[in-house]
Amino acid sequence: EDTRIDLEDTISQSNSPSNGNKHDGGIVDGDANWDLPREIDRRLTTVIMADANLGSSADNNDGTTDAPPLKTPEVAMSQRRFANEDASHANWRKHKKHVFILTSAGKPIYSRYGDETNLAPFMASLTAMSSFVESLYSGDSLRYVTAGDHKYVFMNKGPILLCCIARTLEPVAHLVQQLNYMHAQVISILTGLVNQLLDRNSRFDLRGLLGGADKFLDALMSLMDRDTSYLLNAIHCLRLDPTVRSNIGNIIQSVPAPDLLYAIIIAKHQLVNLIRPKRFILQPSDLHLIMNFVNASTAFRESESWTPLCLPKFNDAGFLHAYVCFIAKDVCLLLISTKQDSFYELSNCKNVIVQSLARTPGTLESITKSLEANYYSVSELGIGPLLHFLYKSRVAYQFTQPRCEAPYVTRKEQKRLYRMYQRVHKRVHRFKKSHKVFYQVGMTETIVGWVTASFELYAVFGPLETKSTCIKACNEILKWVKNEENNLFILNAPIW
Repeated sequence: EDTRIDLEDTISQSNSPSNGNKHDGGIVDGDANWDLPREIDRRLTTVIMADANLGSSADNNDGTTDAPPLKTPEVAMSQRRFANEDASHANWRKHKKHVFILTSAGKPIYSRYGDETNLAPFMASLTAMSSFVESLYSGDSLRYVTAGDHKYVFMNKGPILLCCIARTLEPVAHLVQQLNYMHAQVISILTGLVNQLLDRNSRFDLRGLLGGADKFLDALMSLMDRDTSYLLNAIHCLRLDPTVRSNIGNIIQSVPAPDLLYAIIIAKHQLVNLIRPKRFILQPSDLHLIMNFVNASTAFRESESWTPLCLPKFNDAGFLHAYVCFIAKDVCLLLISTKQDSFYELSNCKNVIVQSLARTPGTLESITKSLEANYYSVSELGIGPLLHFLYKSRVAYQFTQPRCEAPYVTRKEQKRLYRMYQRVHKRVHRFKKSHKVFYQVGMTETIVGWVTASFELYAVFGPLETKSTCIKACNEILKWVKNEENNLFILNAPIW
């Protein structure tokens, strides 16, 4: 379902100025005289830098309090790993996957490894490659180039060019997917209105606006190298007793907050519960960006925070405003509003929610216990030859998987398993000649991929298992998932 809407639909009429140029709820129209860099810089909170400071409230003459100031003081940026490398550095060439973000004029925005300033000549050559193809073939663009064991994958997003150079044997389609996520992460920080800025001045340096956002991009790239939720475009829900999950949803629903759009509880990178308006489904990619945004910054764990956040699939033209607070170890509550000055209102809502959760025996304890269990063991299914599996509900866009056990106990083996899933995923989702059922026997594993209208299943077995044994085991996996679906998935998400 397409959920791309205008934020004005969720903003009360009292918040919309009569001139229509700017809305306090987070949507800004394209006024030619509007200073985009100044507006973005005003809205970016110091939590994007390393040490956020929300400030204190001030009493007004009418008895109300101002929202916490969104200040962006000068802070010392933490040194990134590999920041001293450039194209001439021997170690720089040893990295297996590089990602570059730059403007169409060749102005550097981001590099996964090395310093963007020192890499400016190299990035300019990437722009030249892309421009050369566009000049030869009108209306076409450079998608990818294979050079030896390297793949150069390009993506044009208006005035922004993204490039991935990899020798990881990953399918091109998955590298493209990762570039899409990287672009979405940039938009989540600056909004899609940054395209207007670059259209006016393609040589504008966006690094000043991104500030310390490199850590979010770095964290996202690291996640996409190992987290199957990005591969499957699905949400990993925390395995939880349905009664506990329902109690959490009922508690949040009972808290009055008229300007609240989404209420989300996250445990690390797993979803505990989500409460939303009936009209607005939160897309998996937006929720992935939210999880990465929250978990990549230690500043959120220190105190309650208030930050603007753009959700590209929801609406890329403006900011929503997120109240972020960790209510237990690795358990985060997010309250997302359309109003810029709702910090204290949502802080009070958080207090009510936490008090209600504390009065409900075993609620937070159940979340913590499930996290400590680190998923579940594949042995729980009682299927002898099964080594690992992924199951995705294509209806709910949620998935489940057991923890990695022998033989996938080392980081190298886990990466090899992930790459194997990528290759099978490509085979069953190819635009042409896709396989709805895929079976492959290798030297170390046998893997089965099975795609239907309602689910996707990827199962790994030992190399000596027969085809009939693997098919029988897959049916047993489906039966187990069906019996456990109330614990594994959010089947009836609460709505406002």
